[in-house]
Formats: sequence, structure tokens, C-alpha cells
Amino acid sequence: MRKVVMLMSAALLAAAGAAQAGTYSVQQESDCPLLTAGELQQALQKIGKANGLDLPRDMALRGELRCHKSANAAFVYTFRASVEKQLGDGEFQRWAPVAQLTGYGTTAGSATLLRDVSYTVRDLIRQEP
Repeated sequence: MRKVVMLMSAALLAAAGAAQAGTYSVQQESDCPLLTAGELQQALQKIGKANGLDLPRDMALRGELRCHKSANAAFVYTFRASVEKQLGDGEFQRWAPVAQLTGYGTTAGSATLLRDVSYTVRDLIRQEP
């Protein structure tokens, strides 16, 4: 009977671990008119899944996109991607970066911007936080 209970416990732990594989929280900020907040959120989820991102519950993928229109009608952008861990200092909670990477450039359209965002996040994930 004891072996059965131990086997069931091991199976439940394995199932719980399998249920979390590939899951993570995404936090994002954007002030870029080329992409909506939903499009950026969707892109970050898709990139993370495609690259096998698996973070514990107290960690998150953060993406910050800033852009403005330049004189030649192109947009100058900066995209900062980071993996952050939630830390508790007594009664205060804060997010601390574990790994981060910044991409920047110019673009005229959202497709090019999304491609560069995906490259930045992919390279961040390869840092193995």
C-alpha cells in the first residue's frame, strides 16, 4: 500500500511539472503607434512558445517598446526585453531583472518591427536565465 501511495505522489508531481512546461507571464509596455498592446502581447507569447521558454511562477518576460517618427517618415524604435524575478523585501514586492537585451533600429512598418522584436526575445531566451 505504501508503494502505491509513493507512486501516486510521484505521478502527481510529474503531472504538475508537465502542466507548467512552457508557461510564463508576460508584462509589456508600448507607446508605439505601429503595434497595439494586444499585438505585442501576442507576439511575445508566440516567440516564447516557439523558443521553449519555461519560467517559474515568480518570473516573467517583460517587453518595453518605444518609438517615434523621424524626419524621413520612418519610425525609430527601441525594444527592451528582460526576464524578471519577483523578490520580496519584507512587506514590499519588486521585480528584478535576471537577463535583459535591447534592440533598436528604424522601420516603416509593423512586420519589420515584429521581426526585430522576435529576434531580440529569441536572443534573450538563449541567454538561459
